Amino acid sequence: MTPASTPKRVVLCDDHEIVREAIKARMAEVEGVEIVGEAETGEEVVDKVRELEPDVCIVDVELPGKDGIDATKDILKARPETRVIIFTAHAQPDLLTLALRAGASGYVLKSAPSEDIARAIEVVAGGGTFVGTELGQGAGEVEKLLELTPREREILELLAEGLRVKQIADRLSLSPATVHTHVRNAIARMEVDTRTEAVALAVRFSYLGAGGKV
Repeated sequence: MTPASTPKRVVLCDDHEIVREAIKARMAEVEGVEIVGEAETGEEVVDKVRELEPDVCIVDVELPGKDGIDATKDILKARPETRVIIFTAHAQPDLLTLALRAGASGYVLKSAPSEDIARAIEVVAGGGTFVGTELGQGAGEVEKLLELTPREREILELLAEGLRVKQIADRLSLSPATVHTHVRNAIARMEVDTRTEAVALAVRFSYLGAGGKV
């Protein structure tokens, strides 16, 4: 077997056995995915990740004890190479934002078709970010925010704090023209018309104030 054909190793974490069995059944029909372990709690899944070193971990949000958001943080502390997909029944942009801020690379609804789960595994294992289309406009807006560069995020944050372009330029040791360029680029990436709209969108999804990370 060549490296390119090696299956993606996946650990499932959900406190309901019937959900885990359903996912395993759906993934059994997907080429290139191997379920190597299961967990019922946030604490258990961290141990499984240390033991099994999976490529991807699919984690429910609502778990007994440590919830899926905190479990995601601990998974990435234990093994940064493992990519986390949040798997939940809740189509809430605010929860999506929390998941991404915690370090998750994917967000898939439990109502999603098998193809979405398989695609999410493929995308996040390859270093990308996957957000299910069921989240509608919120998903699209968060994906636009993810496209911003660290410098663009930094400048938006300073604008949100009320600084003017000249003050931002002085603080970051940039020219005002360079700051304007970054702002224009951010506006274009976010597909809005003004910098006020760009800042408002970022603030709406709690994007700013996260140390340059959603």
